[in-house]
Amino acid sequence: MKLIKYTLNTNGTIPEYITDGGYLAVANAGASPKDWDLVGVANSDAPQTGFANEAALLAYAEEKNFVFTDPTTEEVIPLETVVSSIWSKLG
Repeated sequence: MKLIKYTLNTNGTIPEYITDGGYLAVANAGASPKDWDLVGVANSDAPQTGFANEAALLAYAEEKNFVFTDPTTEEVIPLETVVSSIWSKLG
């Protein structure tokens, strides 16, 4: 298992090697439905190289300027907390 950046298939479906995904969506220059880069958990069949570690995923999220807020309190959730939650999906 590894965390990778991926896009949807040309027919809009999730690649078969993704077991849990749709995180940290970023628009890209591709044509729909491949117009979003997503982060997800992939099995070993995924052709992409995974994020090396949690720090690399955090660096990616910081580079993309993600900001998350609690829907109830509207307080900003530290990016480290969000990234750690995503990284924990690797088990």
